[in-house]
Amino acid sequence: MLVRELGEFGLIELLAETLAAEGVDGPDFMGDHTRIPSLGIGDDAAAWEGEAGTRVLTTDTMVEGVHFSLDLTGWRDLGWKAMAVNLSDVAAMGCVPTCSVVTLGLRDDQQVEGLVEMYAGMAEACRRHGGRVVGGDIVGSPVLFVSVAMEGEAKVLGPDGRGAILKRGAADIGDVIAVTGNLGDSAGGFHMAMEGEPYDDSTDRLRTAHFRPEPRLATGQALTKAGIRAAMDISDGLVGDLTKLCEASGVGAVVRGNEVPVSEALRLQFPDRWLSLALTGGEDYELLFTGREEAVREVSEAVDVPVTVIGEIVDASRGVSVLDSKGDAIEVEGGGWDHFATSSGGG
Repeated sequence: MLVRELGEFGLIELLAETLAAEGVDGPDFMGDHTRIPSLGIGDDAAAWEGEAGTRVLTTDTMVEGVHFSLDLTGWRDLGWKAMAVNLSDVAAMGCVPTCSVVTLGLRDDQQVEGLVEMYAGMAEACRRHGGRVVGGDIVGSPVLFVSVAMEGEAKVLGPDGRGAILKRGAADIGDVIAVTGNLGDSAGGFHMAMEGEPYDDSTDRLRTAHFRPEPRLATGQALTKAGIRAAMDISDGLVGDLTKLCEASGVGAVVRGNEVPVSEALRLQFPDRWLSLALTGGEDYELLFTGREEAVREVSEAVDVPVTVIGEIVDASRGVSVLDSKGDAIEVEGGGWDHFATSSGGG
């Protein structure tokens, strides 16, 4: 079997099963100082409870030609985004960042000045959102890549006295589904860049959304304080990521397409594609979460980013569907980004 035949998420599942069969999957394997297993492969970050409290660990890699092009992305923006995508995973767990290590894969003809600018972008993201870079590795590579591994910690305690975290498998039937910010702006900014469309004052928000996403760390904290437990960040598109959350929780979902928050800039720039971009575009790094309506309202009142209810969690037998204003199902093309699926779109 080839990787492209199995797909990214099928491969993740197979590798996780392999570790489980060998008895070395998840926090159980971390030694006597880990008191309880919490979360392993399959969430936004791994999590465990130890002597230092509840910790999370995540990693993300950006590869030239796959995730970015230096013809389109500035070095400082590249550094910001490499850090921000990991910060977003920490936010999606309801935690705060502590430290990171960075691995660089470099060609020998790589310009050092660009790398210095990239690290300045990383430092800028850390100053704004917390955490610091404490080490890493540099290796020779035929293609430029930057890989960040980040640790975070839970600051909010749950009813059991342990750190409260957010996870994909905690949605319940009757929960409302909510998202932060606007969806589709990043995909719009990406398509403008790829199509050579110049940005102006009316579309600069699309450029910013794609090249300098803002991780929602304060909102993640507000979710845990409100007692919400089901969340993830939107990196592979709303429909694709909501499907993952529902599969992890054993539930279904109904989304009202006309209530998905979309910016005026996206509507005007992509009058025929804005809803598709909002549903499947990816790399928004907004938070997707579910909870009781009163808890979601509490979060909305506590944070300075817009929070929009877009649907409800239903029985698993109903699957995941998107409805138009008349209640008819909308056919959604593309269920999210998969690195190895030939039908994937985005970047």
